[in-house]
Amino acid sequence: MSTHLKAVLGLSNKTPETKVTRSQTILDAMQNSGNFADEDLPVSYSNSQSAIDNFGSAIVAANGINASSADTSRMHEEERQLLGIFNLLRSHVEYVANQTADPATIITSAGMTVGTPGGQNAVTELTLDAPGNGKINVRVPRREGEKSFVFEVSTDGESFTKVTSNANAKVVLSGYTHGSTIYVRYYAISKDGESEMSQPKSVLVN
Repeated sequence: MSTHLKAVLGLSNKTPETKVTRSQTILDAMQNSGNFADEDLPVSYSNSQSAIDNFGSAIVAANGINASSADTSRMHEEERQLLGIFNLLRSHVEYVANQTADPATIITSAGMTVGTPGGQNAVTELTLDAPGNGKINVRVPRREGEKSFVFEVSTDGESFTKVTSNANAKVVLSGYTHGSTIYVRYYAISKDGESEMSQPKSVLVN
């Protein structure tokens, strides 16, 4: 009986430009592998390619000299659409791979990496609290094999910046303005690679 394996896109902690390159690599690998017929996909190759191209164009516009907030918003929307499409493709690759006797080979043929069996590359909820003085306490669950955690913050829930990489499952972030809303997300690093990014959570700074 084949072992159930998880496919990992490797898009979570990339810059927008690198996400475009990585997505293109995955799509090209899937097409060239011969393992994933277009008619069986949840999103066609042409529509997936359009999502990559649209995101790439939006990045160029958002980084232009005359870029506006509307250009930045469009870039984030195109990014969300791209990630949504590629998560569907990832699920399809997992399904196809785990119907075979050698799922790891099928996953890697799609340009994806093999996650830890049993879903160890998933992440679970983080918890936040603001004790005062502009500080935020962040706690995350540590799963077996996880060596460190990378934390990112945002003031709008869309544009995130890496603030720390820490071996501890609890960190204190400081220097935030009283009354502001801060969003936090994270991913874990283990010997098997990087987990997917967590969903962001927000806290009101005291």
